[in-house]
Amino acid sequence: MGKLAELLNTKKIILLDGAMGTELQKRGCDISLPLWSAKPLMDRPDVVRHIHIDYIDCGADIITTNTFRTQRRTFEKANYQPEGKTYAETAKELSKTAVDLAQDAVMIASDENEPLVAGCISPLEDCYSPELVPDMDTLCTEHYEHIQNLVDAGCDMLLAETMISLREISAVVNQIHKFEIDYAISITPKNDKELLSGETISDAVKVIEKYSPQAILVNCIHPAKVEPVLIHLKSLTEIPLGAYANTGDPFEKENPKPPVTPDEYLNYAKRWKQLGARILGGCCGTNPMYILKMRGLR
Repeated sequence: MGKLAELLNTKKIILLDGAMGTELQKRGCDISLPLWSAKPLMDRPDVVRHIHIDYIDCGADIITTNTFRTQRRTFEKANYQPEGKTYAETAKELSKTAVDLAQDAVMIASDENEPLVAGCISPLEDCYSPELVPDMDTLCTEHYEHIQNLVDAGCDMLLAETMISLREISAVVNQIHKFEIDYAISITPKNDKELLSGETISDAVKVIEKYSPQAILVNCIHPAKVEPVLIHLKSLTEIPLGAYANTGDPFEKENPKPPVTPDEYLNYAKRWKQLGARILGGCCGTNPMYILKMRGLR
C-alpha cells in the first residue's frame, strides 16, 4: 500500500496545504512570468521553506512541492541556463531543490505525524488556456521528464493539478502509471459537467479510472462553484474525492467580488465534507489561516 492510500485508510479527512504562488507574492517574492513560482527557488528559498512550515504548523497532512513551473519548458521560455547547464538539467536541479525544501520543512515542523510531500505536476502551458495544450507526444515526453525528476527527488506521492483538458489528463495519468507511486489528480472545470476545455468531466473520469489514482479532486475555481462539481463526480466514480478552491473567481475579471474569508471558506468546506470529500485544502489566494480554520473538520 502506498503512502497516500495508507493516509486515506487512517484518516477520514485529510488536509492539503494552501496556495504557494500567491503566498510567495504576498511575502514579497518576485513571481513574474515565465518563471513564476520557480524564481523564489533560486533567490528566496527560505521563504518557500517557511511557507511549507506554516502550513504544517496549521495542520496540513500533505504539503505540495513548489514545482508548478519547474519543467524544462519554463526555463526554455525564460532562457535560463545557470552555469552552462542545459534546460533539462536546470529543471531537474530546481525540482530537486523544491522537494528538498519541502522535506526540510517536514523535518523542522512535524511531530510524530509527518505530512506527505506531494510532487506537484501542472499543465505545461497556461492553466486557463485549453487552446495552448500541446500535442500528445509533447505532453507525454515533457510530463514524463517532470515526473521522473519528482520521483528521483524522493516525493511521497504526486499531485497532478489544475488539469483543464482531456488530452493533458490522458498524457499525465499515462505517464504517472509508469512509476510505482501513489497520486491524486485534480481537475479545473468550466461548470459542473465540463472541463475548462469544454470536454465532459464524465469522459475525463473514464480515462482517469483506468489508471487507478488514489483520489480525484477539484481546484482553482471559486468555492461556490465546487459543490455541483463534487455532486457530479460522486455520481461518476467511487474513487475518493477532494477539493481546494480559490478565494476568488479567476474568471471574473471586470467585477470581481471580495475575496472569500477564512471563515466563509470553512463554511464551504463543511459542505464539501458533507458531500463526502476526503481531501480538503486551498488554492490561489488562500494562506495558512485557511488551513488552520479547517483543522476542526478532521
